[in-house]
Formats: sequence, C-alpha cells, structure tokens
Amino acid sequence: MAMSGIPIPMTRLLPLLALALHAGAFAAPNCGLAEPPPGAGIDRTMGVLLKVYPRTPDIGPDYAGCQTLWAQSGDGWETLTVVHYAAGHVVRVENPAVPHDPVEQCLVEDGAVVRGDPGLCAQLDDMRFESLPPACLDAADGAGPAAPSCVRA
Repeated sequence: MAMSGIPIPMTRLLPLLALALHAGAFAAPNCGLAEPPPGAGIDRTMGVLLKVYPRTPDIGPDYAGCQTLWAQSGDGWETLTVVHYAAGHVVRVENPAVPHDPVEQCLVEDGAVVRGDPGLCAQLDDMRFESLPPACLDAADGAGPAAPSCVRA
C-alpha cells in the first residue's frame, strides 16, 4: 500500500488502524443507537420496560459492535448500558446511567485485561443481556401465557 508515492508496510498500518478503531474513528455496528430499533428484545424488571439490541442469540463468535440496554422513560428511552464486543467477546462497557461505575475502567484486548480491576474486568463476558423476542411483550408483563417462541435468551 502506498500513500503519496511512499510505500507503507502493512505491519506499520495495522497498529494505526487498531488505534483508530479503539478511539471510535469508525462506527461499529449498533454502537451509538439513541433508541431501540423495531427488532429489539424486551424484558420487564420491577415494572420498567427494558429493550435490548441486538439480542444475545444474534451475537455470534465474530461479532464486533455493541449491545445496548434501554429503559423506558416517559415517552422515550434512556440508555442504561452499552456493551462493546470484539471477536464475539465483551471488551468494554459504558454505563451512562451509573456515573463512575468501576466497570467502565475495564478494557480487555485479546482476552487479557489491559486496564481496570483484573477481578472485575475478567468477568466482562458475563455482561450479555438476555431478553425475550420483541413480539413477547405479554410474556414480559406476565399478562398471559407465553408462546413457545417466547424464550429469554
């Protein structure tokens, strides 16, 4: 690869690309969503309607992007947590609803904790949010019998 006629070895470009990706220079899928899309999963906790996107079953082993948890707030949605994935594993978590959350200090690269409390950060992969399919609102409310497809995953 060459820029302005000067050859740049790929081994020099890869660290720059990794730094740009980490800094958010390129938008990762599903990161920065202000509100849940129509296919978001649902759940209800202590009377509050929650939405999750993408649903955990849709996050494969190669997924690189975000999973977001929202809570219904008045006529809109409040972002509670944004979980960042690389290669299907959680690498970073943002909790805008919880100022100074220690989990936000965590950063995992290639399976190793590179920033934050090692005991806490080693558990990031457990941050996946399970939910019901979007058509299962009655099951989330406990208002009626759940359809066979209304499985929390």
